[in-house]
Amino acid sequence: EDVYRRVLSGELTMIVSRPLLAELGRVLVDKFDWEPAYVEEVVAQMIRIGELVKPAEVVEDIINDPADNRVLEAAAEDTADVIVSGDRHLLALGSWRDMPIVAPAGFIGEA
Repeated sequence: EDVYRRVLSGELTMIVSRPLLAELGRVLVDKFDWEPAYVEEVVAQMIRIGELVKPAEVVEDIINDPADNRVLEAAAEDTADVIVSGDRHLLALGSWRDMPIVAPAGFIGEA
């Protein structure tokens, strides 16, 4: 909750992109069985509080799960300070282009 407050206050910036949000929506519906209407609300909220970027670069660094590259593309567009993800393929990288990749629990503990 503190991280959410820090995003709302502008202290932290959450970077989002349309391809990344589309993938999030797909996962929430297909994998977690969320109602599509609720997913639409969540995505709209993320657009409202995040910084929407339009990635110009196509990244193909993660072969085993190409959808994970959408995270890297969004991070590259805004040169993020840190990538926060629970995804095992992203976490296995450890860092990408000098941006550390950390699990949400680790980020919350440091934020």
